[in-house]
Amino acid sequence: MSGAMVVAGATAAEAGAGASTAGDPAEGAAERTLSELTAAPGVAPWVSARVGIDGDNEAGLTYTGRSVRLDGRHAFSLGKPTLSIGLGASALFASEPGADGSGVQGAGLDVPVLLGFQSDADLYAVWFGPRLGLELLGGEVRLPAADASTATRGPLVDASGRHLALGFVLGVRAGFRHVHVALEATATYHHARGELGGAPVAIDQGTIVPGGGLTVSF
Repeated sequence: MSGAMVVAGATAAEAGAGASTAGDPAEGAAERTLSELTAAPGVAPWVSARVGIDGDNEAGLTYTGRSVRLDGRHAFSLGKPTLSIGLGASALFASEPGADGSGVQGAGLDVPVLLGFQSDADLYAVWFGPRLGLELLGGEVRLPAADASTATRGPLVDASGRHLALGFVLGVRAGFRHVHVALEATATYHHARGELGGAPVAIDQGTIVPGGGLTVSF
């Protein structure tokens, strides 16, 4: 299980935009929508399976509710620590398809570089390092109403965007034999830019994503 919390955010103003648009309710609705499609605050499931491959390699398949990710990585022994460099490719479901034709999908790539330490008896392990990701999104979304006090739904508009994420991962795992409890937190800076209904919109946000789970190895 994991969840994303927005801890900081700002709008990147488009070139030539006047100061009078800063408080535009429609613009605010577009920014919230872009944030939900990219930074994706909220609670989500996390299910993953991994397999070792000869030559200090590993492959994995992960489902997070928002995406299905296939990745591979190679480990370099540095003595006691191990350096892991990976590459992941994701199919994205940024918003669920609706009966009104709404839905945003996309694809992404990410590169994690992690340094890890593991005890001799595998009682515990610690890992940390940066992760860089890029996503491309497209589809249709229904904007929230500009006036949150009304029950009126916003318009259905075309949506497209590019999302750059730079994060830092810190994780720890502890257990005995084949069963371990793992905890991980990722602090990420998000820059997203795109168009909603033909209007340009951009955001810069920071999130913290805590996660935890039970791992079983065979």
